[in-house]
Amino acid sequence: MEIRDLLTLYQNALAKGGQSAAATKGVEQLVKTLAGLEAGQIFEGTVNSVKGSQVILGLSSGQNITARLDKGMNLSQGQSVFFQVKSNDGNTIAIRPVSVGGAAGNPTIQNALSQAQVPMTSATLEMVDEMMKNKMPIDSHSLSEMARQVALHPDAKASSVVMLSSLGMPVTDELLKVYENYKVNEGAIFRDLQGLADSVTEGMKQGGGLVFSSVVDTLFPGEHVTAEALAEERLHSVYTEAEALEQEQMPSYAEAEDKGGILIGAESPLRGEEVLDLPLGSLGRAISSQGMADLNRIFQNDSSLMAKYPGLFENKNLRLDASVKDVLLALKEHLSGTGGEELSEKLSGRGLKELLAAGLEEKYSIEPKELLEKGSVDKLYRQIASDMESISAKVAQNTPVAAQTVQNATSQVQNNLEFIREVNQMYTYIQLPLKLSGQNATGDLYVYRNKKRSAEEEDGELSAFLHFDLEHLGSTDISIKMKNRNVDTKFSMEDDVSFQLIEDNIHLLQEKLEELGYNCQIQVTGEGRKVNFVDDFLKQDVPKGNVSGGEMLRYSFDVRA
Repeated sequence: MEIRDLLTLYQNALAKGGQSAAATKGVEQLVKTLAGLEAGQIFEGTVNSVKGSQVILGLSSGQNITARLDKGMNLSQGQSVFFQVKSNDGNTIAIRPVSVGGAAGNPTIQNALSQAQVPMTSATLEMVDEMMKNKMPIDSHSLSEMARQVALHPDAKASSVVMLSSLGMPVTDELLKVYENYKVNEGAIFRDLQGLADSVTEGMKQGGGLVFSSVVDTLFPGEHVTAEALAEERLHSVYTEAEALEQEQMPSYAEAEDKGGILIGAESPLRGEEVLDLPLGSLGRAISSQGMADLNRIFQNDSSLMAKYPGLFENKNLRLDASVKDVLLALKEHLSGTGGEELSEKLSGRGLKELLAAGLEEKYSIEPKELLEKGSVDKLYRQIASDMESISAKVAQNTPVAAQTVQNATSQVQNNLEFIREVNQMYTYIQLPLKLSGQNATGDLYVYRNKKRSAEEEDGELSAFLHFDLEHLGSTDISIKMKNRNVDTKFSMEDDVSFQLIEDNIHLLQEKLEELGYNCQIQVTGEGRKVNFVDDFLKQDVPKGNVSGGEMLRYSFDVRA
């Protein structure tokens, strides 16, 4: 801010005589005001215009001043900002945007609400604060429209309403709920499928075995487990005499509940090596020891079922290498004519919930090699959405009394998929329910490129981030930057053992990439950090420099009248 320029304006105004008396007085007042600003002092300004590096600020006195933006500083028209004087040497005044505390104590927010005739409540204060953080205009019209959206969704956080609006996404109660789950890292499709399994077992207490049959029929339409198929599977199972002996000597599942193991989210009666020896999709890989005990209780005293499907059992217990799919199909037949009251006791344990969840994960996960097929992820998403609709319809038709319980869960899965679809209108985000050799896991792929930018705005560089939570490697993050054929990759592991394992084998990846014609730089670190879905991804295009979040920004600019 060059004070001598103001003095020149003042002198020119004096030379013009009385006809410029009002203007002269205004310039004199402005010069006096600015000359008196001391380092640390705060004043308010509204961004009236931004053209390149030049911005016009409106002061509370009604006067305008022209400012030059430093490189890297971003302001938007209509934005109300508090500025702090960094320095005033009598010639140039450097100022910087600054927060003056929480929303309730911020006069800019209070004044904006007053001008828009919007009541000042905790929700509207949060709303304006979030709008400022996202560099959105807070003029009267914008505030009135946003306040209307907040009022329409009283159960959601005002900040969530603002965020969906800023992304151009539909503001609905369903998407708001999903968004808030993502904010606390609870947006995984697998988690929603687990919720569906829980809801189905609850619905069975009301509607009986037909609820279960409706789900299994959707997962495996037209399929039946047969004694011949089980016998064939048994013939293809390879066991040494020692393994067979060990199988016979294994304690019962009820006795083995506390033996411990490494299965996902549950304790297994087997050691880790033994689990990996079992076929993919088998009970031993998917069900805990307590769950197995609960499942065996469901089959108890049903000698006809054991006689019909002997391949599923050994010593009157379910085989660990029996497939989840076969057990689900056998249980469908076993439970289809059973009433809710009769099932209540059998459904009190973990067995059926774990079995259903395993079946859902098995059906709706994808093998890494399938990702090479174009459209494979989109095909999977469409399959899940279609099946959720089918489950809801079948349960409503067969057992209306349990329909609402199950439909709430299927809707949650569908809403999650819809949220991902909406995010992909602007950014590329894919949630990958992966079927790995030792477990099912969720992978998150973030591609840092705004689809709405023009080609001219892109510099040709593609940045992406992959996150996995794996049973043995733990939290695994992979960041990738690619420009032309140059690839810069960084693996971040959460512990020393995982770090060393990747470090010892990373040359294999480098060789493969170089064979494909890429120039690679690969780094492995032990500084794992999961990307924040909201702050690091959805807000990737919000200019850094929060003027309302309690942070004193480092950016500054000189003001020239």
